[in-house]
Amino acid sequence: MSEVLTAQQMRSLEQAAIRSGAVTGLELMERAGRGVVEAVFRHRPDLARGAHKAVVLCGPGNNGGDGFVIARLLRERGWEVQVRPVGWPQLFAGEVAPSSRTGDAWENASRWQAVGGVSRPYEDFGAALQAEGPVLVVDALLGTGQGRSTDDILHPWWQAWDGMAHGSPNADILRVSVDVPTGYDTDSGEPLGKRPFEADLTVAFHAMKPVHLRLIGEGQNVVVADIGL
Repeated sequence: MSEVLTAQQMRSLEQAAIRSGAVTGLELMERAGRGVVEAVFRHRPDLARGAHKAVVLCGPGNNGGDGFVIARLLRERGWEVQVRPVGWPQLFAGEVAPSSRTGDAWENASRWQAVGGVSRPYEDFGAALQAEGPVLVVDALLGTGQGRSTDDILHPWWQAWDGMAHGSPNADILRVSVDVPTGYDTDSGEPLGKRPFEADLTVAFHAMKPVHLRLIGEGQNVVVADIGL
């Protein structure tokens, strides 16, 4: 097993690498997104063959930025990809002031738009889970910084999931969380609401965090992606 780092230790490591000039924040985000895609294909080699369908849930921070990278990389492979963003009103408001377009996460949201990527409101997306073949759902809502109840942000997801489970109980859906499943405290491993996101695979970056030890202890799949730190 790899080393275990707290959220603050991981942030400090990333910031030190960026300050040293060894890597940029954008490069780290690109590596993270690519690491998730590669981990998915190792977990489900059949998904590496041909084009499939993906629904990427993107939150307002850097975890969401990773999600936009994942969406773009899958689209480049010919996949049908929908992004369902939370906290990104700019994506639906047309032209916005340049001053509001800042940060690495927004840069990757812009790159997603630039290649013609589709972003749809994060609500009533149950139909997006319906497909003849497999569907990949990427949880890129909240990452290591989450610390409050996630019941509200996950409510639309659970509505869609529960509806799908009743309507299409045999659907082939692979749920993947980016770094930390939404709904868990990174350092304590404790749930932050009544019903955290349940991932079939969680892809951590560089090192395990304490939450991952809890997930592994519960029998969940966690892998570590190397992002070059």
